[in-house]
Amino acid sequence: MAINGSRRIKGERRRSRGQGLVEFALVAPIFFLVLFSLIEFGRAVYTIQMLNNAAREGARYAIVHGYNSTIGPSGPFPVVSPPVFNSYDPTGVNVVARVKKFATGIPDSGPADFDVSVKWCAGDGGVDFDRSTCPDTNSIGQGDGSNDRNETVEVTVTYVFRPLGGVVPLPTFTLTGGSSLVINN
Repeated sequence: MAINGSRRIKGERRRSRGQGLVEFALVAPIFFLVLFSLIEFGRAVYTIQMLNNAAREGARYAIVHGYNSTIGPSGPFPVVSPPVFNSYDPTGVNVVARVKKFATGIPDSGPADFDVSVKWCAGDGGVDFDRSTCPDTNSIGQGDGSNDRNETVEVTVTYVFRPLGGVVPLPTFTLTGGSSLVINN
């Protein structure tokens, strides 16, 4: 009887091993899908943070290089009488370059992958700043502001996020980062 009992236990172990293999085969795809989805979600959050940081650096550059700046103003020049043109970067090209420089920390991206917009908005130092009330009325089509002290500069950067290698079946989608700061120079 003990011999038959031993055989029965060995037979059960073989079936148990096969059962574990089948359970793993059923659960593994779901587990790896969730795992790689979490990794892609982490990459997307990292990308958004990098875009926000890059936009903040661009906005910081713009507020430090206001039209009163002696180290090279960047942005539209205020309308004054008589007209004085000391702005060597009226469209904000240097601000855009600064944003792209800081945004390249995103893996598998280059400066051409980012769409950056800079907008100077007239206002009262950002106290009641409302993005919807900043029309493109200045000569360069970037807001209604004049890059003067206590006005607001808004920098927005967009990037098309591409999931890695088809492991997770996600489409590409656009991520946006932005920053608004008050010009202090």
